[in-house]
Amino acid sequence: MIRRSARTALATAACGAFLAGGLAACGTVQQLNAADKVSKAFETFGSGKSFSAKLSVDATPAQIQAFGAATGEEIDKDSAAALAAVSLSIAFSADKPLKDIQPTKGAGNGAATAADPSVSASYTLTGKGGAPLAELRQVGGKTYARGDLAGFAQLVGENAAEVEGLAEGLPTALGNALKGQWVSFDAKALEATGGTGGTGGAGGAATPAPTLDPKAAENLNASLKDILTRDLSFEDKGKQDGKDRITVTAPARKLTDDLLKAVEPLAKDIPNLGKLPKSAPAKVPDRPLALDLYLDGGALSVVTFDLAQLEEKAGPGTPLPLRIAFGHDTPAVQAPAGATELATEDINGLFGELAAAGGGAGGTDGPAAPLTDAQVKELTRDGAMNEEQVRLYNSLGLGYQDIKDLADLKA
Repeated sequence: MIRRSARTALATAACGAFLAGGLAACGTVQQLNAADKVSKAFETFGSGKSFSAKLSVDATPAQIQAFGAATGEEIDKDSAAALAAVSLSIAFSADKPLKDIQPTKGAGNGAATAADPSVSASYTLTGKGGAPLAELRQVGGKTYARGDLAGFAQLVGENAAEVEGLAEGLPTALGNALKGQWVSFDAKALEATGGTGGTGGAGGAATPAPTLDPKAAENLNASLKDILTRDLSFEDKGKQDGKDRITVTAPARKLTDDLLKAVEPLAKDIPNLGKLPKSAPAKVPDRPLALDLYLDGGALSVVTFDLAQLEEKAGPGTPLPLRIAFGHDTPAVQAPAGATELATEDINGLFGELAAAGGGAGGTDGPAAPLTDAQVKELTRDGAMNEEQVRLYNSLGLGYQDIKDLADLKA
């Protein structure tokens, strides 16, 4: 249930942020006072030199279990406690307003390769009590990482001692990184291993990512503005806890269909997009969905979305709110002290371990069997992954079924 809930939460968060975020450039929504407030709130994001956001489920373990019972899917106590405790935070900082940061050429293969060296970033997964379970920072072109494997095991109710053995056999620095100690590496060195993109596999040269043509980007932006203007409605709910509350509502299926129609002609030009469906998937509800936005002093403070809206079986007494809290002018992201520098051979060794342990169709004593063209076609059919990603995972030791499971999780 943790996988399913997390997948739903993250997908909803992305959709919510996209729907509201698109308003920042929509001039015609100025006709409505509530929409005007939202538009201006998003314009403030780029004016500062730093920004943060924290995603969490705003519910107690008991409420999460009640939601599961109402929707016909039992959620055990440990899973409910884990989902209630976990949160994902991101932060960005720079020495100039974020709106002045230009996208890095070739962006699209992930944070490590797309990051502008002048921008510092951090990504943190936390558990009970705010303890960090996994952290990634990018400062001055260098990447820092650490994790707490035992802490994660405890969060989901597993025996920490059993999972700690996973760190054995790795280079010392990597093993320590799974026990909470910082390691650092040059992102370019990771690229050289094939670890962040490309089809060369471990040890191969990464393939440069395609970039979206400026004219195509302009056309897509114009189409999205038009759709958001037509499909979204706004209602000012007044003050709540000292903040302005505005509800943004959209017809879920119509909005999805409209977005797909807008993107489809440009799909081939959008890096790493993959194949899109022709219409909204059956799981998209044919009813209006609502987001609540809270503005503090004109700036966006919190976005909430009740996941119960996605479940027909969930009654009004079983809410499951997803919460995204935003911060402005937050402290700059700093490089952690005492990080151990990973040598290139350590990075190569890591991918070697992954390939050797891949199993899948290739057994447990060697790399996974190469995928056939038919298997690649099948794995990319629903658009959750593109061919480049599928072949990369295969080169790292994942077999057909492993990648299929991962694609299903992404979908």
